[in-house]
Amino acid sequence: MPRVLVVDRSPQTRDVVAQLLGGASEVTYTARDEATAQLRAGIAAGQPYDVVLLEAEPAPTGAQVRELITQGGGVRVVLAAPPPDGAAIAARCGAADVVARPFSAAELAFRVGRSAPPDRAEKRRTRKSDVLIGTGAWIKELYDRISMVAATDATVAIFGESGTGKELVARTIHNSSRRHEAPFVVVNCAAIPEALLEDELFGHVRGAFTDATRDRDGLLAAAHTGTLFLDEIGELPLALQAKLLRVLQSQEFRRIGDDQDRQVDVRIVTATNRDLEQLVGSGSFRQDLYYRINVFPLQLPPLRARPEDVPLLVQHFIHKYRDRLGKACDGISPAALARFQAYGFPGNVRELENKVHQAMVVAAGSIIEEEDVALPGGRVVIRGRVDLSRPFRELKQEAIDAFETQYLNELLTEHQGNLAQAARAAGMDRKNLWALVVRHGLDRAQFKKA
Repeated sequence: MPRVLVVDRSPQTRDVVAQLLGGASEVTYTARDEATAQLRAGIAAGQPYDVVLLEAEPAPTGAQVRELITQGGGVRVVLAAPPPDGAAIAARCGAADVVARPFSAAELAFRVGRSAPPDRAEKRRTRKSDVLIGTGAWIKELYDRISMVAATDATVAIFGESGTGKELVARTIHNSSRRHEAPFVVVNCAAIPEALLEDELFGHVRGAFTDATRDRDGLLAAAHTGTLFLDEIGELPLALQAKLLRVLQSQEFRRIGDDQDRQVDVRIVTATNRDLEQLVGSGSFRQDLYYRINVFPLQLPPLRARPEDVPLLVQHFIHKYRDRLGKACDGISPAALARFQAYGFPGNVRELENKVHQAMVVAAGSIIEEEDVALPGGRVVIRGRVDLSRPFRELKQEAIDAFETQYLNELLTEHQGNLAQAARAAGMDRKNLWALVVRHGLDRAQFKKA
């Protein structure tokens, strides 16, 4: 059970938080000037706090938040703030997360559950990265809907552009459901060749085809009692759509070459960045399957529609990569942040993460400066002295990664995402170029003209 320290001007806030969490957390109240003493007392008693729920008014300074984190033994600070300014305040002071005020029971539960350490957290939330980051009305509504559907076995259809976090939502649904201890199996319907997709999904029996030397269970069987996440469901071939429809209708399937049906207990969550109704109209997607998967739709907004989330996301990615990079970079200048906020991010959150990571690689100081931010129209410049305390290979690889990312961005922009044309222009094999694109987390769709 997570231990929550509410730092607020009003003692009644503690009662509100405790009531909304419904006994799932131990909640204590303190005033801001007594918070560090309370955190030290918790550590001394062998009962450290897991999260500080900190009031955003008056706005805390970075020094105040760092002191809370230090005195609390690495406690996670979550800012309680009314939208739309909460994300910007959290980014400035270094808070790890923000929850919109007035509180929503579902969002508050997810934020606090995210902060519990692995040894005490419920198994359903073992990965802190499996919780969406954002602020404002859209995230509260999303968490409310996730909380609503996670308690059921209803099929969920997640709609949104590439890079908006559809798999993240699917994982959050799974981790919040009664199936949370069972497998979460991901199938990218666009990434697996059509000739292999049926075998990957349903498996085969020995002798079903030339290379079938033994029985093989597919990913559907691997997801038994858990969740099967079908990403890019709009790319599923019509023949397989019929087989998937049968799974949804009767929880039965048949392996390739088998003469017997098999039962499976699985929840199916789908995602797509395409308009399925339009695909139904063109005949490339079955209407009956569309109705079966669209029981509980969730729509994710693009990042350009929620620019107030950019500061919080930037701060989150800084925290995520600073230890991996072994750098003391822990903040961003107002000018650099303004550049991120002014950019439209056609690749959405995935593209923002890539750009923050890239900026941290080239940053010379403890914060990301404006010249470290490489967005279309700009170039990466490695400034300052080389950090001789770090291994040569590590520094060299970072420089190569920065160059490759910039090169791929400019190459794909020039050829509007056409991989074959880009490969010819680069003098590379198409497969090798595709491997680089995948390794650097780029989405070709963001380079294509609408």
